[in-house]
Amino acid sequence: MIEKYKTQIKILFGIRICLWIVALASTVYWIYYSVKLHANGIYAPEEYSPLMRPVLHTCVGIAIAVICLSFVLHAISIKIKRAAVE
Repeated sequence: MIEKYKTQIKILFGIRICLWIVALASTVYWIYYSVKLHANGIYAPEEYSPLMRPVLHTCVGIAIAVICLSFVLHAISIKIKRAAVE
């Protein structure tokens, strides 16, 4: 019975790692996009903001969503561990 719980916890941990990788990739992408805009000579706020805002909002939204989901999966893992002890 305990092996079943260990397997579930390992699967949840693997999913959480994947979610954190997605959050990292999303963050790295908007930073890359910002640097790319600067490399293209776009410095003025009236040019930079309209180009950056959609990318930034999407990427930050993705990062926040997957991090929250990761915390939910962590709470589920804790519940499984407590059930295994009992």
